[in-house]
Amino acid sequence: MPEATQRFFDHQPESVKAARDFTTRTLTAWGLDDTSDIRLVVSELATNALAHGSDAEHGFLVRLEPDDGGIRLEVHDSRDPHQSLPGPACPAPEAETGRGLLIVTALADRWGIDPRRPFGKIVWSHFPTAPPATTIRAVQEAGTC
Repeated sequence: MPEATQRFFDHQPESVKAARDFTTRTLTAWGLDDTSDIRLVVSELATNALAHGSDAEHGFLVRLEPDDGGIRLEVHDSRDPHQSLPGPACPAPEAETGRGLLIVTALADRWGIDPRRPFGKIVWSHFPTAPPATTIRAVQEAGTC
């Protein structure tokens, strides 16, 4: 199993693309072909870290960690986790923002927020890399050709 990897990104708009590219390169090196959900979620979390989770003096960190059942994606920022914790919003249909955590909720099998020491928070999400057990059972029950 590959080792966890991480990279720090400066507080600038270009860092969202850089985080997405870092994620793609890492997951491809780990042998994963379909990385589109993880790429979209890292884009959303990196954007949130820039807009809401850090200031100009602090950037954000992206960490990717494989485990037995999938990939854990973390985005670390410098905002105090006790101040205005994020949660999925209910934006108006015409709103141009506010859907990031709804996307995370839809694409990740689970996600959450942990405190980061000495300050900040970690917004994490998990993505399975194996098909769900029900899919495996359905294939087994169908038999072989």
